[in-house]
Amino acid sequence: MHWLIVGASVFMLGSLALAWLSTGVRILRVSSLKTRFPAHDNLVKAHIDYLLMALLLMAYYLVAKSLEMVYPGWVITTMLIGGAMNPFTFIIVAMHTPEDFRPGKVFKTITMLSFTITTLGFAAAAILVAF
Repeated sequence: MHWLIVGASVFMLGSLALAWLSTGVRILRVSSLKTRFPAHDNLVKAHIDYLLMALLLMAYYLVAKSLEMVYPGWVITTMLIGGAMNPFTFIIVAMHTPEDFRPGKVFKTITMLSFTITTLGFAAAAILVAF
């Protein structure tokens, strides 16, 4: 179960890195970053999403510790994979101009798989805690 806190720490570091990247694009106006991330508002969304995933993982870790319970491995795995994939899709979108971004079947499939995995993991953890 310690992987939840490890994942939360990694997501927190990623969120901080994205905050600085967003600062470079939006405030410092670094031209190479502006060129690479034309839809830079999505960097802020990724930053917030990684921060939320980190906080959720920390919360579920602490709840499980206080209740002296252990989540099944598949729950932890889906929480970590989904928590990593969901915000990453915002980074992909940020790298394309809004008018040019046409998500194909692969991107849509990965995005829906990510949402499904995340939902399964966090819903299962919530049900296990509640009951």
